[in-house]
Amino acid sequence: MNITVFLIDDEAPARRELRYLLEQLPELEIVGEAATATEGLRLLRQLKPRLLFLDIQMPGLTGIELSQILQELPERPLVVFSTAYSQFAVDAFNLEAFDYLLKPVTLERLSKTIDKVRKQLAATPPGPERPLPEPPHDDRKWVAARQGSKILPIAPESIVFVRCTEAVTHIHTATRIYQTSHTITALQEQLEPYAFFRAHRNSLVNLNCILEIIPWFSGSCKLVMNDPARTEILVSRYHARDLKKHLISQV
Repeated sequence: MNITVFLIDDEAPARRELRYLLEQLPELEIVGEAATATEGLRLLRQLKPRLLFLDIQMPGLTGIELSQILQELPERPLVVFSTAYSQFAVDAFNLEAFDYLLKPVTLERLSKTIDKVRKQLAATPPGPERPLPEPPHDDRKWVAARQGSKILPIAPESIVFVRCTEAVTHIHTATRIYQTSHTITALQEQLEPYAFFRAHRNSLVNLNCILEIIPWFSGSCKLVMNDPARTEILVSRYHARDLKKHLISQV
């Protein structure tokens, strides 16, 4: 069984050394590499490798932050952190990292990791592929969101709903809440190709993340969303008519 592998490390010598070691092991296919987490995230979405070797301390988006983003994607690789700093081990395993390698990595230690990867993948073979929603063109886009002082790229399909309260727009995923400077209307234009629906003047929902539709007053309804809080979002009577157009059949 060939295992597709991707490398992300801001230091070119470290990537070359890791690539060299991996090439000594059988049935591994290195499909790409990147010097930044942001560029790596874009390529990961396209290439969908089974295994990712990820540095932690990098300029801009760190390896820990990238791993948090990957947790929200429907298809994500096994993550092996490769770093010179042991103090990040607890954070790495809290993010369900598959393994943690300290630099300099030896062939013997790397071989043990790959053996564990093979056993893991053999025990949990991939199910039928569920293609991600595609935008109308090949140009794949991300939504810029803010977490503290950092700006993070969010995959559209990982967004459950967007809500504006007190002039602040919040992006809700299955695990986190982010802020963005985009207005609801601007986000609606970006996200409509990904099956998003304007439920209210202050709410935008992912149609694929609706758990339940509850009839409400005067032709309106409520949507129960697939986030941890099972958030209920009101759909105005005007927008409820548009929602029916997305239903294959009506009761």
